[in-house]
Amino acid sequence: MQDLRDAFRGSLLGTAVGDAIGRPVQGWSAARIAREHGELRDPVGHPRGRTTGDTQMTIALAEWLLEHEILDGGELARGIQRRYDPDRNYGRTTADFLRRLKGGERWDTAASHAFARGSFGGGAAARIAPCALLFHSDRATLERVAETSALVTHCHPLGVAGAVLQARQIALALENHGGVLDAIAFVVELRSTTATIEFRQKLRAVEECLERRASAKTVRDRLGCNATALGSVSTALYCFLSRGQSLEEAIAFAVNLGGEAHSIGAMTGAIAGAFHGASAIPPRWLDALERGEEGREALERLADRLLDRWLSRKASAASSIGRAGS
Repeated sequence: MQDLRDAFRGSLLGTAVGDAIGRPVQGWSAARIAREHGELRDPVGHPRGRTTGDTQMTIALAEWLLEHEILDGGELARGIQRRYDPDRNYGRTTADFLRRLKGGERWDTAASHAFARGSFGGGAAARIAPCALLFHSDRATLERVAETSALVTHCHPLGVAGAVLQARQIALALENHGGVLDAIAFVVELRSTTATIEFRQKLRAVEECLERRASAKTVRDRLGCNATALGSVSTALYCFLSRGQSLEEAIAFAVNLGGEAHSIGAMTGAIAGAFHGASAIPPRWLDALERGEEGREALERLADRLLDRWLSRKASAASSIGRAGS
């Protein structure tokens, strides 16, 4: 049980530390990061350890899952809006959506205006860890709820598919928590059950990059390091798998790629945290992480509540099977 608690906490805290380390260099090239920081391995900037909207929305998603029996998109939209802080690096269209909500528009009307051409960004994937934790042992429900949560802000099929794939990446890491990581088998399992052809192609590229021990430049060129789901979700997977023995190395590699540093850092942290656990996160990173309702203690409490809810669901399912067999 303690191992699972470590893994649940690890995924949420991993999201936050990856987000916080990547935030100050968001949008920078790898060359600029190297020039100004050498290899970035710790939170910098002011305030140090501050997270972005990715972590805020992760918290809102966890609360939505825990507080509502019927998972209504409007409730998630309102939860995200309540936590909205314009100084936390939200994407332009998401910020527009949240401003419209604050102005009194219905969530679906606000979404149709803000995301009129669809949103294929990686934001829904960056916040998906709570869904992956709660439903990791029930793939059908995991995919359905991940899709529901994504559609609140990302109506383009690639934005939704990216969130579903990231949820499955985290869930598979959790299922293998504490075990021996077979990177190629991990990718093959994901690719064999991924319906979206664009993401199947990206997963094949991840496999080839692993086989060839690709350079950072090759990773940027083949997998991407941008704000789209297609150019970030598989990149985070590669960062985790290519540095599978160390959460610290995985997140450091992710943020030093440049580009969409905080979101790819957050997604890498979510996967690596589920596999390695919170105990693998460097204490100096946790010490630097902000406190309060967006910070470390809040994330730990939410992780514990998600674990308790998963255990309750598991016990209820076992009881139902027992009654059916009697």
